[in-house]
Amino acid sequence: MGQKFQRLLEPIKMGDLVLKNRVVMASLTRNRDNVPRENLHVPYYSERAGTGLILSEAALIYPQGVEWTFMPGIYNQEHVDAWKRVTDAVHARGGLIFCQLHHVGRVAHPGTRVQRESGQPVPGPSAIAARGGKFRNVPGAPGYTTPTPIEDPQVIIELYGRASRLAKEAGFDGVEIHNANGYLPMQFLESHSNRRTDEWGGSIEKRMRFSLACLAKMNEVFPYSRIGVKIAPCGGYNDMGEMDADGNPSPEAAKATYGPFCEALNKLGLAYVQVMRWWAAYDLMINGRPRGVEWDAIAFLRPILKDTLVLGNTGFEPEEAEQWIREGRMDGVVIGRPLLYNPDYVEKLKAGRTKELYREQPGDEFWW
Repeated sequence: MGQKFQRLLEPIKMGDLVLKNRVVMASLTRNRDNVPRENLHVPYYSERAGTGLILSEAALIYPQGVEWTFMPGIYNQEHVDAWKRVTDAVHARGGLIFCQLHHVGRVAHPGTRVQRESGQPVPGPSAIAARGGKFRNVPGAPGYTTPTPIEDPQVIIELYGRASRLAKEAGFDGVEIHNANGYLPMQFLESHSNRRTDEWGGSIEKRMRFSLACLAKMNEVFPYSRIGVKIAPCGGYNDMGEMDADGNPSPEAAKATYGPFCEALNKLGLAYVQVMRWWAAYDLMINGRPRGVEWDAIAFLRPILKDTLVLGNTGFEPEEAEQWIREGRMDGVVIGRPLLYNPDYVEKLKAGRTKELYREQPGDEFWW
């Protein structure tokens, strides 16, 4: 029965690693604790070790006042020790796991407990606030605030290096930079959120410098073949997506940013680039209009990323993923919420039991 998903279930080489199939578990924020728990995180991840690769939920590289109250971290020894129990359990079941490194930048909030205790302002590339948002953990559920421009980005770049060292000590097989969903690296990359006039802003070559510098620092710990990049060229969430001169979402503007950026990524010998496609369910309405940029980012970027594995993300059903892989449109698929409901997702594919996959029901609220 699994022959229906022959390409999806076949192994693939990723640098010096071999994924046993092309199903990758997405980073899924579970909001359980800042320090991974043995009774929650260990079984949660190990039960999904049948996938070719697990991407950890976003792990903060520094204490930040985020909208999710209990996001895990990877910035101290307590995190290392806790994550080590997770990676050991995944490896014991024959799985591979990367740590997704996360800095939220301007979409933190000064009213959250962690941000208040840090004594630090909310940072961003420029003093431009994201629109929308809702901090349920702050009285009044306020939206985003105007960030304080980061004086020296190199300070944060060093944090990516430290987090990479801690991730390696914790037993992760590799790391991924969260360069999507409106978080700090994406804020530097896109022109509407980065209005700097120094060497970190202006042209696309300068705007991509932050992300590339973070990757270079991560590469001091892991080879590029053990480093992945997540991008969201269609934007939407957290008020992201490139716009034209009139402030309208623009595929051409997105191509002008992500084309050169992916050309630079392609030269590094990365483990993969995962590309989120546009999906109506993940777009936002701002001032009565969709914020995201509706275009086929995977089709445009696939020829550019010719020397890098491309993982497609966002709303893929197994049949569609199989077809896309067969047609060479991507090399693997990143599966999110279906893996929350189906820890045995791969086993069901092998048995041809896709009709038994439990799917999201109205009212279910999870994010990726």
